[in-house]
Amino acid sequence: MNEFQKFLLDHWVEIVPFLLVLSRTSAVVIGAPFWGGSSTPQTVRVVIAVGLSVAVYPFASTQPVISAAAPSLVSLLMAVGREALIGLAIGWAAQLLFAGMRLAGQLIELKMGIGLTQLVDPHDGGQTSLLPVLLDLLASLVFLAIDGHHLLIRALASSYQVFPLAQEAQAAQSALAHPGATDVLRFLVLSVGGLFPIALRVSAPALIGLLLADVVLGVMTRAAPQLNLFAVILPAQFLFGLILLFLTIPFLVWFCVDQLSAVNGQLSAVFSLGK
Repeated sequence: MNEFQKFLLDHWVEIVPFLLVLSRTSAVVIGAPFWGGSSTPQTVRVVIAVGLSVAVYPFASTQPVISAAAPSLVSLLMAVGREALIGLAIGWAAQLLFAGMRLAGQLIELKMGIGLTQLVDPHDGGQTSLLPVLLDLLASLVFLAIDGHHLLIRALASSYQVFPLAQEAQAAQSALAHPGATDVLRFLVLSVGGLFPIALRVSAPALIGLLLADVVLGVMTRAAPQLNLFAVILPAQFLFGLILLFLTIPFLVWFCVDQLSAVNGQLSAVFSLGK
C-alpha cells in the first residue's frame, strides 16, 4: 500500500463530504451563466469550483456524512447525483433569463431577415447569429453589474440548510428517491416553459414594429405597384429592426434587472421543495 492509498483510507471520512460538496459546487458552476459558458476556460472553471467548494465546505453539515467504513460505489454515485441535481437547479434558476434572451434574439433576427448570418457563440461554443450574442452579452453585463454571482454563491451556501449532505451510506443510496430531489427534478423540467414568456416579452416591441412595417409596405406596394418596393423591403426591414432594437435597449436593461432580481424568489422556491 503506497502513501496515497494510506492517506485515502485514513481520511476517508473527510474526503467523502468534500467530494459531495465539490459535486454540488461544480454543477452550479456548469449551470450558471457567465461561468458555465464555453468562453470560460476549463482550467478557470475547475479553479472556481474547487475554490468555492473550499469556501462553502464549512456551511455543509458538520455531522458525520458517512460511516468510517468506505461506502459502496452505488451509494456514493447516488449521493453525487443528488448533489449535482441540486447544483444544476441553482444554476438554472439564473440561466433561465440568458436562454430566454438568446431565444428572443433568434426570433427578432428571423423577422429582420438576417437569420442566415453565423457567428461563434461565446457562451455555448457553437454557431449562432448576431442578435442572440448581443442580447446574451447585455444580460451578462447586467448580471455582473448587480452582483448576480454573489447571489449564486449565497444561494449555494444557503442550500445546505435545506438540502444537507446525506448522513449515512444508506441515506446516500436513497438520495435520489428523496421527495425533495424528485421535486427539484420536476422544477428543472417545468421551468423550461419560462423561456418562452421571457423571449416573447423581449422580442415583442421589435416584432410588433416589424409587423406594422410589413403592413405599411404591403399597402404601399398595392397602392403604387410601379414603385417596385420589393427591392427595398429587406434593407428597410433590417434598418427599421435595428432602430427598434437600439431604442428598446434601455428597457431591456431594466427588464434584465427585474428578472435577475426575481432569481432570489426562484431560488427560494427551489429551496422550499426540500422542506
